[in-house]
Amino acid sequence: MIQNTMKIYQAPLQGFTDFTFRKVLSEVFGGIDKYFIPYLSYGKGKEIKKSQLREVFPENNLDLPAVPQVLFSDRQELFDLVSLLAESNYTEINLNLGCPYPMATNKGRGAAWLEKPEALNEILQELFNQKFPVKFSVKMRAGLINDADFRATLNILNHFPLEEVIFHPRTASQMYTGKANPVLFAEALSLVEHPLVYNGDLFSEADLQAIKIVVPQQDSFMIGRGLLINPELPLQLKGEIFEAKELRKKKKEFHDQLLEAYSARLEGSGHILMKMNQFWSYFSESFENQHKVMKLIKKSGSLLKYNAAVVEIFRNY
Repeated sequence: MIQNTMKIYQAPLQGFTDFTFRKVLSEVFGGIDKYFIPYLSYGKGKEIKKSQLREVFPENNLDLPAVPQVLFSDRQELFDLVSLLAESNYTEINLNLGCPYPMATNKGRGAAWLEKPEALNEILQELFNQKFPVKFSVKMRAGLINDADFRATLNILNHFPLEEVIFHPRTASQMYTGKANPVLFAEALSLVEHPLVYNGDLFSEADLQAIKIVVPQQDSFMIGRGLLINPELPLQLKGEIFEAKELRKKKKEFHDQLLEAYSARLEGSGHILMKMNQFWSYFSESFENQHKVMKLIKKSGSLLKYNAAVVEIFRNY
């Protein structure tokens, strides 16, 4: 029986969890309580990329509990992005204080805010003074380089009426190396005055149990890479058990619907194959021989060969 008290969120992974992926995931597997949309931010000339805007079009997120995210470096960027999303009738907007990539942090975005709590306090005061008709949540890491930065950040966040805080207990400089640290999360729980969501290195039921040894009452989690590898993971964590044959059938259905949706949306077999290769870079890890699976996918130079490779993978791996 599904444990309905547990909340599972889908992490926003740029280039992977696009609106096509979200829609198909919801239709085939589900089990997700919120779908976080990859961030909006300024590009060159303070313009927003069309690909990012397409992700937040309301028509691309129909019937999904979708939450857009903003990546910002200053007041103007933040207000512009929030205004755009509020006008699109989103009820919650997530503030990205966790993006670890230098292309973001070097411009003062994402996890760079964790090193400047006073500036963060000032910009949040201005944001809430605007009284936008939306709720705000935050996604953050433990720090940019120092994993003690989160303490000062949480102290700032406690002064504002946030919906929740999603905490990834790693520094940005770690990227995805090493391990997310549940002990830091436990400390954050003792400091924060908002609901706290655990994010980081959740790939299996065993990972969940290891986290719960440290924070036994924790019941809200965000899954990123683990979901790309194993799209049935949210349901498994909530207690639903699949027979092996049924699970393989669901995975094939998920793949086929995703391929059909990308084929309808993208022009040219090259673009479709590129997108599906990207998908398999994670999905292949759910098969017994990941190396052989990826070799078959990469060797597919046409959609005909690709489809033949997929048949072989689901039959033999």
